[in-house]
Amino acid sequence: MTAAQQNNHLLIGTPAKVIADGPILMRTCRNIFEGITFAQQQPFDRVFVVYSEIPEPKLQALEALHQVCPEATICLLIQMVEEPGVHEWLRSCSWVNGCLDYLICPLSVKALFLEKAAELRDVLDMTIDDRDKDRRIRELGELIIQDDLTGLKNRRYLRQFLPAILKKADASQCQVTLLLFDIDDFKHYNDTYGHPVGDKVLRQTAKLIRRCCRNQDVVVRLGGDEFAVVFWDVPEGQTYKGVSSDRRRSSQNHPRQAVFMAERFRHEMSDTPFDQLGPQGRGSLTISGGVATFPMDAENAQELFRKADQAMLEAKRSGKNCIYLVGRPT
Repeated sequence: MTAAQQNNHLLIGTPAKVIADGPILMRTCRNIFEGITFAQQQPFDRVFVVYSEIPEPKLQALEALHQVCPEATICLLIQMVEEPGVHEWLRSCSWVNGCLDYLICPLSVKALFLEKAAELRDVLDMTIDDRDKDRRIRELGELIIQDDLTGLKNRRYLRQFLPAILKKADASQCQVTLLLFDIDDFKHYNDTYGHPVGDKVLRQTAKLIRRCCRNQDVVVRLGGDEFAVVFWDVPEGQTYKGVSSDRRRSSQNHPRQAVFMAERFRHEMSDTPFDQLGPQGRGSLTISGGVATFPMDAENAQELFRKADQAMLEAKRSGKNCIYLVGRPT
């Protein structure tokens, strides 16, 4: 990074929380109040802010920062477990207009500021303005963790998110429930109606399961007609940064809440008219799923996935169109 680039970037917060390797080659400050002072004294192209260190109310603090550096892109540096809530929160911010973004940490200094950023910008049309380039770079990054057919998170994202949220749940003494499911006899529909129709069914299925879940629950397409949902809560009496107000408190009934939402989705699948399948579309699609809960059924992410998969296989063997808890039907 050149001296000019160093002067045009500001990091607000503790570098050790977000940077995986290498020195910080930019202006740094301890908190957002110092950052506002720095931004009043000199212009910055990009301002990176450690999200967990922004004081409440966060939106007002960021808005104050934006007011003193309106031309800068403000990038929140977040942990993966914060991403679902932050994503929803940013969508609700009316003043953002492309000037507020986020990156998931830990980050490599080289990848963030040097080689990768330069490589991505090389493939973009350099006639577009800087904010649009940043937006398109963000979109390229999302493709890595997003399923391009349904818009849900993909298997790669789940592989990183599940261990992270279990670690958080273990520290907070709360529960995480994993649902795995697939569409019964989906190959038959693909073979009968063709893959374009099958793709439409998968997209509609993704919309239905997303509608049956809460904002913080993470919905994933694993591949083909296989999906996963991670249901998670915060400890009773606490709130989680950035998550919408529909979050329910953690309780001993957490698995029941997850099963209730899974059963609601199963019924919606049966009741929804899939017009792509013609007159037989209503009531013809069913799902089979398995549910496992941490820490009751498993001690780590790999075991939790295996237990939920076993429960799903039991649901298939029992005649399909049902949801199984580990070792028993719902």
